[in-house]
Amino acid sequence: MQVKLTNIVDNTVKINSDFIPTDGLSYLLELDGRKILFDVGDQGFVLIHHMNLLNIKPDDIEFLILSHGHWDHTHGLEALLDQRTITEKLRIVAHPHAFRKRKVSNLFIGFLAFIKYRRYNFGFPKLPKFLQEKYILEPKTDPYEITPYLKTTGEISDRKEKDSHTDKLKLKEGRKYVKDIQLDDLSLVLKTKEGIVIIFGCGHAGILNVCARAKEFHPDSEIKLIVGGTHLVALTEESELEHVAKKLEEEYNKPELYFSHCTGKKAIDFFTKRFGKEIVKPFMVGDILIFDI
Repeated sequence: MQVKLTNIVDNTVKINSDFIPTDGLSYLLELDGRKILFDVGDQGFVLIHHMNLLNIKPDDIEFLILSHGHWDHTHGLEALLDQRTITEKLRIVAHPHAFRKRKVSNLFIGFLAFIKYRRYNFGFPKLPKFLQEKYILEPKTDPYEITPYLKTTGEISDRKEKDSHTDKLKLKEGRKYVKDIQLDDLSLVLKTKEGIVIIFGCGHAGILNVCARAKEFHPDSEIKLIVGGTHLVALTEESELEHVAKKLEEEYNKPELYFSHCTGKKAIDFFTKRFGKEIVKPFMVGDILIFDI
């Protein structure tokens, strides 16, 4: 049996392709005849355009998992729901915080962000009532088993290693906004014949903390591959990147790294120089990875 992972939305695309680069992320997993979407990107027209190019039908999506609630992973939802014609409601699985509103923490930066993005809410989108009737929210704090070989990490609050959260946003809690430390960040852990594959959305929980959680699930298996947005862009010091590299090398036997989205050019260049191109590989829109399970 195989699992197919397709990059639908990302920051990078191949030159001269019909894909559109954007500050968002969305992946499709195909397994056991099911199609599961992981995030929906930041712009609905890009998501639908790419789904059409890749012959992915919105009605075929069984359910959606959100890595967290930031706008660049959730705001493509409106277009996805609008394109669905079936009566069955779309299940949306995520941490409870993923469904809340968020705003930029600094007033001046918030003004600039509003000018650039034309939005005040940088969290889960506010949708028209007729679209709200097309989905069911399923908040999950604990790890959620999708199949016996695929599950979410759940909330990673015990972050022994440095995390990669951003201080730019606040989270709405009741009537007020509080500091957003991205407790809703989750990744997917896939158990394959070759070992563990970790699929990141943004990795705000910290790449090493996510790896530790994956090993808790499968202590007798090696982490063979990491793919997705790891938010290593938040690690500004080379010593911090070196620490991550050393841990990946010594504790996790240097897994293959298919970096995308928010990893950052500095981090990608660092790891490419450190590990080589046989380990660090691109994963752009339209790219596909297939795993045996």
